[in-house]
Amino acid sequence: MWAYVDESGNTGNKIFDPNQPHYITAALISKTNFDLLNKYALFKISRKVDSDALHANELGVAKIETIALDIHRLLKKSPSRFFFSRLEKRYLATAKVFDTYFDAGENVAVPWHVYWVKHLKLLLMFKLSHAVVTDEVASIVWDCLTAPNERTSKELFVQGAEAMLEHVDRLHDARSRQLATDALTWARDNPQAFTTFVKSKVDRLLNAPNFVAFTNLLDGIEHHSKKWDRPVRQIVHDEQSQFGKTLTKWHAIISDSSRKDERPLHLPGEDRPYRFGRVLGSEFKMSTEQNSAGLQVIDVILWLFKRTLDGKEIGNRSGELLNYAMKNGLQNDMSFAGVEGSLEADLNKAMSADMSREQLEFGENFVRENEARRLAAMQAAEAARLTSTD
Repeated sequence: MWAYVDESGNTGNKIFDPNQPHYITAALISKTNFDLLNKYALFKISRKVDSDALHANELGVAKIETIALDIHRLLKKSPSRFFFSRLEKRYLATAKVFDTYFDAGENVAVPWHVYWVKHLKLLLMFKLSHAVVTDEVASIVWDCLTAPNERTSKELFVQGAEAMLEHVDRLHDARSRQLATDALTWARDNPQAFTTFVKSKVDRLLNAPNFVAFTNLLDGIEHHSKKWDRPVRQIVHDEQSQFGKTLTKWHAIISDSSRKDERPLHLPGEDRPYRFGRVLGSEFKMSTEQNSAGLQVIDVILWLFKRTLDGKEIGNRSGELLNYAMKNGLQNDMSFAGVEGSLEADLNKAMSADMSREQLEFGENFVRENEARRLAAMQAAEAARLTSTD
C-alpha cells in the first residue's frame, strides 16, 4: 500500500506563534500506487480550474467547490483510507516540560508509577498545566531543549525549575504539591542528572511538532496496513526543507526490517503490547504536489479539514468530500481537550470497576513501598551530592 502525506501549521521549533496554535497532518492511504494510476485524471480535474496541479491555498473555496465532486468520484473508484492528526502546540510544550523534569528515570524524587503509568502521568501533567506551567515556563523550557550548547541548556533548565517552584502552592491537593516541590527542587539542585541537550541540529528538531506528529502519522498508517493485511510500500511526504533530514532519518530507524523480530514492550496500564517498529521495509520520499496526484488530493482534503477546525465555511460538495474522508479515516487528537476526553473515559471505567480486598491491599502496599524507595533514593542522592562537594 501507498501513503501520501501533507501538513499545515508548520512553524518549526517556534511553536508559540498565536496565529498557528495547531500543527495538522493528513494522509491519503491507498492499496495501489495512486500517483501512477490517477496522474492523468488529476490533470484533467486541475484543468477545470485552469491549473496544472491542485494547490488548495491558491484555488480557494469557490474553485475547490467546482472540482470537489470530481475528486469525490475519483476516490470512490480508487478505494482509499485516511488519517488525520491534530497537535495542539501548547499541549506539546506542556508535555515536554513534564517529560523534562518528571521522568522517573532521571528524577529520583518522582515515584516510578507516577511517570510510567500513563493515566497517573496525565493526571499530574494536567494539574501542573492549570497551575504551574505558565506560558513563560513553557517558553523557558522549550528554549532549554533547543539551546545551541549545553551550558545555556542547563542554565535555562534551572531557571525553569525555579519559575515553577514559585507556583507550586497553586496546586489544590497536598500530595501533588509535595511531589511537584520535591521533583522540581531535586531537578534545580541536580541539573547534571538530566538529559536536556543534544549536539546534532537534526536531533534537536525531534522536539518539534513536525516530528511528534510524524510518529502519530506512522501509527495511523501502520493501523491501516494491519487492517488490510498489506505491507507499506511507499510513503510520499510533501517536500520539506527544514525537517526533511529529520523525518528521513527517523523513518529509516523505525522502519528497519530487522525490527520484525523485536520483542514487544508491555507498558503498565496498557492492554496492548507496544512495538517500536512501524511500516517495516517501506520507502520514504519527499515530493511536491506538482509531481504527485496523491499529494494534490490530500492537500485539498487537509485544507478543508483545517477550515472546519477554524470555523470557516466550505461548500456543500466540499463538505461531502470531507465527510467521505472522515468516515473512511482515523483521527488522532493530541490536544488538551482531546486527551482529557480520553483520559476521563478511561478513569471513569477504572473507578467504576469492582475491586477485591486483595487488589486494594496490593495497591496500597505498592504505593507505600514505592514511596519508601523514593524517599530513600532522595536521601542517598543528597548524601552523595554533599560528599562530592566536601
